[in-house]
Amino acid sequence: MGKQQIGATVYQYSLILIILVAIAYSGGRDFLFHNNEAEVTVVLDDIQEIYPTAEYYTKNRQGAFDVYGNSIDKIGSALLSSDYSQQFGYGGSVPLLIGVDDNLTITKVILLPNHETGDYIEAIYGNKFIGKWQGVNLEDAMQLHVDIVSGATLTSKAVIAGIRHTASSVMESDASLITESNLWTTIKDVLFLSLMLLSLAMAYKKGTAKYRSLYLLLVLAIMGLILNNALSVRLLHGWLQHGFVWRANWQSSVVFILALTLSFFGKRKFYCNYLCPMGALQELTNHFTPFKKRKLPTRFKGITAKEIYLTLIAGALLLGFTPELSYLEPFMFFSFRIVGIGLIIFGLIVVALSLFFTKPWCSVCPTGCILDTISYEKVKNIDS
Repeated sequence: MGKQQIGATVYQYSLILIILVAIAYSGGRDFLFHNNEAEVTVVLDDIQEIYPTAEYYTKNRQGAFDVYGNSIDKIGSALLSSDYSQQFGYGGSVPLLIGVDDNLTITKVILLPNHETGDYIEAIYGNKFIGKWQGVNLEDAMQLHVDIVSGATLTSKAVIAGIRHTASSVMESDASLITESNLWTTIKDVLFLSLMLLSLAMAYKKGTAKYRSLYLLLVLAIMGLILNNALSVRLLHGWLQHGFVWRANWQSSVVFILALTLSFFGKRKFYCNYLCPMGALQELTNHFTPFKKRKLPTRFKGITAKEIYLTLIAGALLLGFTPELSYLEPFMFFSFRIVGIGLIIFGLIVVALSLFFTKPWCSVCPTGCILDTISYEKVKNIDS
């Protein structure tokens, strides 16, 4: 390896390391692999979401909040789920405040401040999900079957597990944490692992190119429509702030590790070309469009649009701005059952541009920029 090559490699890794450490530090870490967990606090406004007439509250010896109105009579109690267990969704911890009466019947469940995407939170409120626990005794809540919300799987799983863990702790019993049918969970796991093996075969085995369109359809169906599993700046930022949550995000963690490993050892843009559902959707559109395709002009004075976009996002986070990162990329398009019309339009625009341009979103994707930066092959051929 020549001096120029070594210098380029050091530059690439130093740049990405500085960005990652800075964002992690801004998120509350005093060093990269440790996070000072902020204590979950409950204020009167939170209590009043459950008990509108509440005037004040106290914490009793058992750790529950006793709530009072304008008299000395208690009007109810509230349980903080994080006092009993930590449950994690897509963006980090999902603390709950669970109102109960003297008969230990749930009066209302609310989510306290968290880092989940707003569309996911809106999807789980209402009688079809979180409202199903209202009027249910804590003993029955441990086994109450509530279907997860399609498109907001991790968030709804965290809510279900939080309520069951809290109920089981209060009732001093062991709650089952099954949140969807074992059969469907197994099917999704098998589909995911099969696709991982198939992706390796497509990447390394000769003669598979003729099956690429079929393979991309599988990626679109499994990673996009069934699992809603796409790496994103939002996900990576959440990991930096809150750490890897293996139990909740094991599939995304496997994809991330596989993407980095294969990219470093010669398969640049492995994730982008083989596992990204948005990449698959664009390539399929490119393949079947009747129009002549061209590349978007995305390089300005030696800097690519994706590098500019990533720098702007990182700069905003470091300066203290907190944009909703999920809205800066079109990956939530695959959660079309729950997302707002804006994100659906975002995804449709990418599809429309794919009729005329080769993978238009890939030209500006900040997640692709991060994954491509961490690659030895990117600087391997620099002349020494």
